[in-house]
Amino acid sequence: MSAQIDRLTASTLNRFSGVRLDRLVDYRENSDWQKQQLQNHNTRLVPLWRSRCLVEKIGDNSYEAIYIHPSDLKHNNVIREPTLLGKKDDQVYFAVTVNDQQREQLLEQHKKGQFSDLRLLAADMHPLKAGILAYAKALHYWQHRHTFCGTCGAANSLRSGGHRMICSNTECGRQTFPRIDPAIIVLVSHGDACLLGRQASWSQNRFSTLAGFVEPGESLEDAVVREIWEEARVKLKTISYRSSQPWPFPAAAMAGFIAEATSRECEIGDNELETIRWFSSKELPQLLAKGELYMPNRVSIAFQLVSEWYLGQTGDDLSQLIHALQPAEAPDRIKNTC
Repeated sequence: MSAQIDRLTASTLNRFSGVRLDRLVDYRENSDWQKQQLQNHNTRLVPLWRSRCLVEKIGDNSYEAIYIHPSDLKHNNVIREPTLLGKKDDQVYFAVTVNDQQREQLLEQHKKGQFSDLRLLAADMHPLKAGILAYAKALHYWQHRHTFCGTCGAANSLRSGGHRMICSNTECGRQTFPRIDPAIIVLVSHGDACLLGRQASWSQNRFSTLAGFVEPGESLEDAVVREIWEEARVKLKTISYRSSQPWPFPAAAMAGFIAEATSRECEIGDNELETIRWFSSKELPQLLAKGELYMPNRVSIAFQLVSEWYLGQTGDDLSQLIHALQPAEAPDRIKNTC
């Protein structure tokens, strides 16, 4: 990625980013308008079943999001009211949670459809459609995790088109809004090498950039310094923000940085990583060809950070190199989340 690309453009290169939906904030309190839209032939529902999205395979490695019309479901509010997402062109989108019976009904209507984990498919999906699914999934997760009030324990009710929860206990009345967890992710380099690590739960030879959640009372830059020291005992000389990415797995917002280390001295700090290692730009093609190294999932900002660094080192496109050397990517082990 060229250093001349502005920050806004840089973030749109990350999957799930740059989704130019009109989120219709002014209509979130207008329940009558929303009910009217749910009768509109241009309205589309994004169905979610156990945090999985309805998609259809349209090629060897391509997937298409399946949107449905409200009339495709006998009841579109069995679990909770549809959530207003926004508008693109002349179509209004709502997210809807479906139960097991509705899932079977939809799969019967869409013979080639399947409810799948978005993280595994998003790299091979139209960016806008992947972004809409990620948006819906993030709200779905927040609603699922806040069924009850965190103050008094009474049931919460959805308001504001699915973007606000209010406690049903009138003596409490606590309001809850969608939450995300801020996190930093960092490509650390020193000379012609970058530092990558792997967790024991990942597929064999899968490495990625270092990352962690931002703690209370901590700036993003402070979080970068702390996390890199905690995980790898590496001291940093410079830090530079690159871009960001919404990451609904389950509810993070990733701020991507590149950092320069003072030296290549390193050791595993905490218990999060099984291995850390410096990789030179010259040895990457050899390791990729032998299957001794697999890069982060192409859908992640981690891959974009490594790609940017590799392009600066060699002038080569990492995606094309991987496509040539690793036509069959190592599968990821992903835990199911609601």
